[in-house]
Amino acid sequence: MHDSTTPNRTGSLALYVALLAAWIAMLGSLYFSDVRGFVPCTLCWYQRIIMYPLTGLIAFGILRRDWHLPFLVLPFSLLGQGVSTYHYLIQKTTIFGAPTACAAGVPCTTVYINWLGFITIPFLAMIAFLIITVAMLIAYYSDEPNPENRTPARWPVVAIIVISLLVYGGAYGQAREAKAAKAAALPVTVLPGTEHAEHNPVQSTATLAEGKVQYAQACAACHGPDGAGIPTLGNGFVDSEFMATNDDGAVLAMIRAGREPSAPDNKSGVAMPASGGRPDLTDKQMAAIIEYIRNEFLQQ
Repeated sequence: MHDSTTPNRTGSLALYVALLAAWIAMLGSLYFSDVRGFVPCTLCWYQRIIMYPLTGLIAFGILRRDWHLPFLVLPFSLLGQGVSTYHYLIQKTTIFGAPTACAAGVPCTTVYINWLGFITIPFLAMIAFLIITVAMLIAYYSDEPNPENRTPARWPVVAIIVISLLVYGGAYGQAREAKAAKAAALPVTVLPGTEHAEHNPVQSTATLAEGKVQYAQACAACHGPDGAGIPTLGNGFVDSEFMATNDDGAVLAMIRAGREPSAPDNKSGVAMPASGGRPDLTDKQMAAIIEYIRNEFLQQ
């Protein structure tokens, strides 16, 4: 039995853990997309839609000392648990089938990170939803029947949010500075049709910037945001003999034609569709992508 004169510390601690897990999950997802450049797939967006409201819902529930909070949070966390588990299974197993070709957009089987051979982004989301679910169950079952004893302190809520934002802001700023320094060190290369770009640095910078944007939208899902390639989806560019031994015209022709799984240079084992699945991109946009790949990923 709890001391009737003191609030339930176990339940309060569980609520704070749930709040911290929600904020770490939200800011972590923003870091992966806004800093690392990982383009979210459809299932990633579903998990975000479920997780993001929990950061505010749990915070306001604690501030209001609302003992109904577990009933409000559990439907979200259980649904998110199901979506993230399904996402992880289609990444790591063939229970729901396997991709046979690299398609336009971001396939939900894309593995951006694979820490220790099993930790992927959906796995991290799955753990976050699990922590929130368990914390809410603990908060519910450890509560006193007397609502007056359900009084978690409010100040940890502000502390958790402020510290989370400060840590994210520091990591975001450092990552941006590192990327800016790396971009400043990139060699300037003249693209076909822009022979006078060396006299117009703004134009060259703009071309590389456009290539970066187009690459993230059209290529990163299969070839990786860092150009290292993704197994069963797309080749890497770091040691690409094809990119190193062919000019931009030949590379563009190959992209437009597509590549069969049996092609000698296709190490992924799956087909690349014509124009990489993006026939809407112009030759100029494709040239910007090729130039970005040469500057950013190809070993000099």
